[in-house]
Amino acid sequence: MGIIGLAAVVIGVVCACIPVIAIAGWALLAVGFVMSLVSLFLRGRKWPGITGLALAVIGAVLAAAVSLLLLAATSSDGASSAIPSERPTDGGTSTERPDPSAIEGAEMTNFADLEVGDCLPLVVYDEDELVFELPVVPCEQPHTDEVFFIYDVEDGEFPGDDALTETSWNGCYEAFQAYVGTSYEASELDFYNYQPTKGTWIREGDRTVQCILFSYDDVTGTLRDSGR
Repeated sequence: MGIIGLAAVVIGVVCACIPVIAIAGWALLAVGFVMSLVSLFLRGRKWPGITGLALAVIGAVLAAAVSLLLLAATSSDGASSAIPSERPTDGGTSTERPDPSAIEGAEMTNFADLEVGDCLPLVVYDEDELVFELPVVPCEQPHTDEVFFIYDVEDGEFPGDDALTETSWNGCYEAFQAYVGTSYEASELDFYNYQPTKGTWIREGDRTVQCILFSYDDVTGTLRDSGR
């Protein structure tokens, strides 16, 4: 029984470190611990039981540490993340980026909670920078950006950042005229988008693209049907 318990502990520790079968691994680890403990009260060699108990304790600590590391790597306060496509600029010199949460009237909003029509102040993020929240302000307050379309790209294997960027841009482009009231080519406005990262695509099943309209000058009110 001691040897069987020891084997169960070893297999349980390995399985507990693999996310998709972690629950089964913990169950097997518990069974191995109990069997190792019971074997100490039976006749026969004691070393398998003692070794099994020691490995069960060490393995439990190791598996818990791995689970915590995976949890930290896949989430940030429970928020989804995305990367921005390159935001067009007016050619002006860059300024120090303000703290988005310190912008007057801003409510930090996770991507999953964004809605079409949400207005955003000017915050320029670096391309490929992971972003977890965006500051949403009342549209009556001066702002430059506005969410004009949110949609999901086709499911499947992660297509790669470049291919996903192209697909996302095309989807936003097709929705531009219906929201603004004029074609993209004739408009004085521009747009960029946020898209899933490879990590959120695989771990969270994220397929959502957020299309962001923006003006080169501050605006008040919505840009919907503005014809600009």
